[in-house]
Amino acid sequence: PIDFSLFYFTSEMGGEPRDRYRLLLEGAKFADENGFAAVWTPERHFHSFGGLYSNPSVASAALATITRRIGLRAGSVVSPLHHPVRLAEEWALVDNLSGGRVGLSFASGWQANDFVLAPERFADRKRLMFEDIATVRRLWRGEEISLRNGDGKEVNVRIFPTPIQKDLPVWVTAAANPETFRQAGECGANVLTHLLGQKFDDVAEKIRIYRQARAAAGWEGPGTVTLMLHTYVGERPDEVKATVRDPMCRYLGTSLELIRNAPFAFPTFKV
Repeated sequence: PIDFSLFYFTSEMGGEPRDRYRLLLEGAKFADENGFAAVWTPERHFHSFGGLYSNPSVASAALATITRRIGLRAGSVVSPLHHPVRLAEEWALVDNLSGGRVGLSFASGWQANDFVLAPERFADRKRLMFEDIATVRRLWRGEEISLRNGDGKEVNVRIFPTPIQKDLPVWVTAAANPETFRQAGECGANVLTHLLGQKFDDVAEKIRIYRQARAAAGWEGPGTVTLMLHTYVGERPDEVKATVRDPMCRYLGTSLELIRNAPFAFPTFKV
């Protein structure tokens, strides 16, 4: 079966400031009432491309108060920028506000400028992401972990509020690197991917790698693959193309500076 969701990655540029989040709020209410599976919001920093979404937990907390049934998902949370305990706490709160509807896709990050928030974690960010996934899962299940406090002593901590969901639904954001798909399968996560810089056959092969690794690791079921896809629905292809061409070009144009400054780090090439 195929589920449909709404995914927001709006440029901050243009429009009336008071209306910046109107589409997010009204779209979420529409999706909630019309059988959509989830609303996804990303994490972006220090740039207009996606710049309305600096914190997906804050966005999802707002959506939790105006929706009843739809899933509220981070697509993605850049976990190396955050302490995993803080991530677990924030999303446990949103899980309570929503009655148990949250899910997280974890990303390692790719923009060096974002890591002014945690510069020491940039070089090893992918390994740290998978460690963060394991830690957040443990905390979510109510386990304690040992950490050093302000006095230099080891103390055991657990998160509050207790989440509604027993287990946190987890995705891994993956693009060009088949190894990321394999690791996602091994840890039993779902996968969030896209078609930027990838052909359908490329994605199909990576999904095969993911599901083969997932089965070999003993996880039940094939896992969920979520595909980000720019979409505009209309009756005639020529009218659709004429309608979306200029807005889409302007939107993608806001990302060009990021790609020029870090071409080999952009997710199309390396994540």
